[in-house]
Amino acid sequence: NCMTPTMTITIRNVNYLTNGSCHLPLETDCIGLTYIYSLAFSLGLPANLLSLWGLYQLGRSGGGGCQLVYILNLLLSDLLQLLTLPLWILYLQGAHRWPYGSITCQLVGYVFYVNIYASVIFLCLIALDRCLAIVHPLSSRGVRKVRLAAFSGVVVWTLIFLFCLIGLYPSVFEPQRGLCLEQYPVSQRYAYFKIATLVLGFLMPCIQKNSLCTPHSYTSAKIGVTLHNSPSVSNHECHRIVGTLTVITINFIVVFGPYHMVGGYRFIALLLTEDQCALERSVYLCYRICYGLTSLNTLLNPLFYIFLCHDVRLELWRSLPCLNRHSRTRPGLRIMTFDPKDQLNRRANV
Repeated sequence: NCMTPTMTITIRNVNYLTNGSCHLPLETDCIGLTYIYSLAFSLGLPANLLSLWGLYQLGRSGGGGCQLVYILNLLLSDLLQLLTLPLWILYLQGAHRWPYGSITCQLVGYVFYVNIYASVIFLCLIALDRCLAIVHPLSSRGVRKVRLAAFSGVVVWTLIFLFCLIGLYPSVFEPQRGLCLEQYPVSQRYAYFKIATLVLGFLMPCIQKNSLCTPHSYTSAKIGVTLHNSPSVSNHECHRIVGTLTVITINFIVVFGPYHMVGGYRFIALLLTEDQCALERSVYLCYRICYGLTSLNTLLNPLFYIFLCHDVRLELWRSLPCLNRHSRTRPGLRIMTFDPKDQLNRRANV
């Protein structure tokens, strides 16, 4: 049921002296967002649960280090987001009317923002951890400790919780029209909050050494040079590191980039323009699709598990008792290969 009637709203001009009716085609985002959310939920939920279980088993065996802590936080954030997607699908199918009440709307909207900015920060921490581990392996040992990584995770969650709580207060639910996490017209307070999220939650994490560059571009260049000049790093280890940075790059450019760029344009322009109706109509569908694309990070983040494990199939086999119970070792000689480079990397916890 995506044939949502076009909503008529009253938009106040920037000078707050005149009002006018504005027709927004809310039905145009229904099909696209429903497909995106359905894809993210059907593939992302089993992938994240499997990765979370595998990482838990890897942590119990003493592997993973700081990177394990950051990826676990990332997957927990994804699971919270995935559990809200069925509600968003029902919201779209129900003609943009939220039937579950104000408290549920605020909780779901809160989870959405927390997931986005927790993902951004933990992606930056993973990239920074890779840079320190490869470029400064000895001097960074005092910083790259599991306890410090766990403490950093607590600090990140606390700051994001407080920031989103302040920004979404007092409500993101409109009981008259049933809208959830949608404001038409946008209040000045909410517009300033969204601009602040662009700066604090996206641009600032992408700034290093007083130059605007994403963490993955800086660390990739540094790591690429170091890996090329390091005879102690095996080809397998290089592929794992490059794979990790590739996932981070795709997350920043494809998943989070469009939402923040289009959103930044929308909310800055809304504060400056006198014709808010024309602006909202022109960016509505583009902004909503970019909004939905942020849920696809739940499909990419489980890939970190692949690049963290030395042998993914072996780790999964060991971590699943139902598979282990039916496995039998065949008699005969077992031939094992030993790569001294991989052994050195394991000891260095790279």
